[in-house]
Amino acid sequence: MRRTTDSPRPDGRTNDRGVSEVLGFILVFAIILGSVTLLSMTGFQAMQNYQEGEQLRNAERAMEAFAENANDVMRYDGIDTRRGELSLQEGTVRTSGSGTELNITIEKTGSTVDIPEDEFSSYGTGDTVNIGEFTYTVDNDRIAYEGGGVVRGDDSGSVFLKRPQLRCDAETAVISLVTISADDRSIQSSGQVGFTVSEENRTSRVYTEVNKISIYEKPAT
Repeated sequence: MRRTTDSPRPDGRTNDRGVSEVLGFILVFAIILGSVTLLSMTGFQAMQNYQEGEQLRNAERAMEAFAENANDVMRYDGIDTRRGELSLQEGTVRTSGSGTELNITIEKTGSTVDIPEDEFSSYGTGDTVNIGEFTYTVDNDRIAYEGGGVVRGDDSGSVFLKRPQLRCDAETAVISLVTISADDRSIQSSGQVGFTVSEENRTSRVYTEVNKISIYEKPAT
């Protein structure tokens, strides 16, 4: 068997430098390729997170705009219909006449009143007011129009993006609540969906000699 070795050059050195240059090129190429792969993976995840965050922010703005339109129906006697749109972007909108239940208690001098009572009886049963449901859901995030306000929530909790129409000073408290009366329905789409809010009933009452008003959500059973 014949053995070959690098032939010496005139200066007495061998061709090991050429081999080192090839190895160096391979190492540099591998590092560059690995960096590009890592950046593409992290960049894709960052872009996906950004798109999801932007989707939720757009949904928040759209729901707040929808709330303004719906609250106009409640605030003004001359307005009985409003229309709004939501861009679902693969999210789901759900409507229902059954949603969050509120306990509203008015403590007067010598008596206590639980709403609903008398003319408010159509808004709930027993001692609770059912404000219905109009929600937008994507993944685990939920944005809801409830009682005239907008709430964003997930598995860890919820926060008001827009508070309901409540006003209170030293002498007067005004409680304005919107209750949703709608069929149980879910819509999932990648485009825009239009919704119409129409006044079905409007009820108001003035209570005097009130000492305290309590509003809280009925615990889930």
